[in-house]
Amino acid sequence: MKKYIIYIFALLSLISCSDILDEELTGDLTADGVFIDEEGIDFALNGAYASLGVFIGNSNTVRDGTNKETGWTLIAFGTDTYTNGSDGGFKYFNTYDSDLNASSQIVRESWDEFYKGINTANTVIGRAQEAIPNNPQKVTEVVAEARFLRAYYYYWLVRIWGPVHYTNEETTTAETEAHRMALEELYPKIIEDLQFAEDNLPGVQDDFGRATSWAAKATLADLYLTRKNYDMAATYAEDIIDNGPFSLVGSYAELWELENEQNSEVIWSTQFADELEYDNGGNPAHLFFLMEYDKLPGMKRDIVNGRPWKRFRPTNYLLNLYDMEDQRYDGTFVTVYYANNPDSAPPGVEVGDTAVYLPRVPFSQTEKDAKPYGESIYNQDEYTEKIYPSSKKWLQPNRASTNEESGGRDFIAYRLAEIYLIASEANALKSSPDQTKALFYLNEVRKRAYGADNVAELPTIDAVDIDVILEERAKELAQEGKRWFDLVRTGKLVERVKLYNPQAASFIQDYHNLRPIPLTQIDRTSNEFPQNPGY
Repeated sequence: MKKYIIYIFALLSLISCSDILDEELTGDLTADGVFIDEEGIDFALNGAYASLGVFIGNSNTVRDGTNKETGWTLIAFGTDTYTNGSDGGFKYFNTYDSDLNASSQIVRESWDEFYKGINTANTVIGRAQEAIPNNPQKVTEVVAEARFLRAYYYYWLVRIWGPVHYTNEETTTAETEAHRMALEELYPKIIEDLQFAEDNLPGVQDDFGRATSWAAKATLADLYLTRKNYDMAATYAEDIIDNGPFSLVGSYAELWELENEQNSEVIWSTQFADELEYDNGGNPAHLFFLMEYDKLPGMKRDIVNGRPWKRFRPTNYLLNLYDMEDQRYDGTFVTVYYANNPDSAPPGVEVGDTAVYLPRVPFSQTEKDAKPYGESIYNQDEYTEKIYPSSKKWLQPNRASTNEESGGRDFIAYRLAEIYLIASEANALKSSPDQTKALFYLNEVRKRAYGADNVAELPTIDAVDIDVILEERAKELAQEGKRWFDLVRTGKLVERVKLYNPQAASFIQDYHNLRPIPLTQIDRTSNEFPQNPGY
């Protein structure tokens, strides 16, 4: 599936939203000449997947010059769990200062990419019947897949920007009129698409990564949670848990083994190709969550430890959330580096020995002095914008070279552990709260985290409330692109950023719960297209 989702020709850009209709068609391909039969519709459907791939990563087969950091900047920065490292030019998404405005490249590219995906999905939906006249079952499944993608892209749009322009028709010519649709009108349209996908998609696809009925149900569970319809969120989450073909993998660390991307816990993931000829750019997350290990004694940049761009740094709040027995800490963070550079190694440190250590329990100066690598032992109070625990989740040890920027890691949209947490939160908050169920679902996730066989072995939690859920989601889903959405939907963004992210605390305000509408959208709209308040 990977090569088919991301390997998309420039034609798909040319049939997309009006912001790029000034591009010149340099070949003989046109939508009316390609999307006319089953092969052409399949081609378009594969193209509809590409926008999330471009948003998360960078696929230059779709559009040259896409910023590698667009998606991750938008969803990783400015929370209680992640703050900025030393490098990069988009720190204003963490600090919420005046540079976070409608002219930002990040908001413009993100907005445009989602609408490209929507327009490609609309193309499939509008043309499938005529292109495949003699296979109604194929038409239904193709349309269901496209409607799922359209709904998914709109779901991202409304969570990031609030009311947005809605269209369910293919854009083939320049359009200058657009209107922001109220969420009370827009969400039912998203739900209708997802329910159609739920009813008409298979539970399993031959190509891993294509949307399934379970992917639709997971999105609906998430959506209803966002809309605070906890009864429906619980219903969908419990359906997936009770009836879906999914199971938690044995240990948390197994989730991030490179050869285990298609594991029993993944409900739906965005695919990236391991073969660079199919995926020019891929998922660059492996670059962003790394400390500057390569400048320390005994170390140099290598393939296994990654190329550190030093963009996203965990807050002390996140690091301190994990109990010492919680295996997710070691499954999430790199805390030891082994010497690979004899030329800079301290006396007594050989290649393969410990060269850098970030202990969870602080070392005294005496304890540091007793180690040959003592000058590279960093307690938490010594962390800087360059020195901090790196992420294990996105490491790409199979890259071609030390400086390779492309990555093939899949982006997990939904996995079963998150569905357990949705079920827990929904049962705790639904119209007739059920704390027994809420604790049961929460503890299913916690048992794996602690390697426990039963609840009695876990630290006690007496009741599930929103703070318990937010802490558990922070630990389970760190670096997975969920946190900003979690804080916004629970109304906790400003409060928690002020408490736990000192770099962001000074400027964040309530209006930052939405991102600014890109200025390009406002300028190219002939009627009034209102900006979000505060920007």
